[in-house]
Amino acid sequence: MALPPVLELVAPHDARPPQEHPCATGVLPIRRISVSIVSLVLLALAAGFGGGLLGAWMRATPPAAESTPPAAVEDTQTRIRAAVDRVLPNIVLIVAETATGQSLGSGVVVSQSGNIATAAHVIRGATRIEVVLANGDRRPARLVGEDSPFSDVAVLAVAPQGLRQVAFGASAALRPGDIVLAIGADRGLYGAGGAATMGIISATDRILPRSGVNLEDLLQIDAAINSGDSGGALVNLSGEFVGMITSVIRDEGSERSAVVGVGFAQSSDSLRPVVAELIRAGRYPRPRIGIERPDEQHVEITADVANQRRLPVPNGALIVAPAPNSPAVRAGIVAGDIVLGVNGAKVDFDFPMVNLLKRLPRGSRVDLAVLRGGRTLTVSMTAEDQ
Repeated sequence: MALPPVLELVAPHDARPPQEHPCATGVLPIRRISVSIVSLVLLALAAGFGGGLLGAWMRATPPAAESTPPAAVEDTQTRIRAAVDRVLPNIVLIVAETATGQSLGSGVVVSQSGNIATAAHVIRGATRIEVVLANGDRRPARLVGEDSPFSDVAVLAVAPQGLRQVAFGASAALRPGDIVLAIGADRGLYGAGGAATMGIISATDRILPRSGVNLEDLLQIDAAINSGDSGGALVNLSGEFVGMITSVIRDEGSERSAVVGVGFAQSSDSLRPVVAELIRAGRYPRPRIGIERPDEQHVEITADVANQRRLPVPNGALIVAPAPNSPAVRAGIVAGDIVLGVNGAKVDFDFPMVNLLKRLPRGSRVDLAVLRGGRTLTVSMTAEDQ
């Protein structure tokens, strides 16, 4: 984007030189002397009047706020260093081998038993997972459980020797403007160990749309987040784990970019119970019916999708591959069905099918409004809490 023109204070090179004064002797004509004297008198009066106004304005203007005392700045710096020192050893690099290549991300040690929390998208489709500790040691990891598509949370397990557990903090205590630190593994590009960046809480209780689902209970931050930081830790100045880094939005392809490094982290208050249950049971109870996975079991219908596939509706969930022997299949759902609503709530961009299912209580009955062959029918089933 073109910058506004800078005010030119220097005369251009082709400007005329100042003209010589018409009185070569230095004696001004009488008429000009008179005008000059009048001008001086008026200038003096204006100066006096303006000076009075200026003095009144200065008296009315409140004193400038005092600068932050050096001791307070030093205390903040000390707390930042202490928080980084406390958390950095808890951050690991995750290397996930998939059928199509390699995925790199970060993880946070959350138990002395060797459990590591990370973003589910980091290990999605992994055939082999390895963890690189802060000291450079490499250990094989196994997937304990993951909560997708309802949240971007997964838990791994590795041999626990030498690991340090992070301390959870309360994300509900955070307010916009609070200083936070984003600590990730930095993809291991620059040596063993992670890296820390600093920012503030920009907003709380954010929602981030992804394909077929809206991630909820997010913290928005302005700390720099780099590729490979997904699954890393967001910490407060006490060194407490208050969020897990999940996404960053960049708009680098346009000169009119309006988005610069807007980052998101799953709040610790929403993350902690999911992690605890994954560690305990390997799964978190969700109303799974066999069609909830976006881009695998269903496709979110948008205006573009509707045009491309010549669908009769602009919103909904197009079923493409329901899980065999799932509640949906047993109830009669087939590929090609379009889910328009869940328990009376309409499926649309603001409320995808996944998020409507997420709201349902455990073991509840699910009534789907389904469009099939031009007719709308209700298909009922009981969700499996698994």
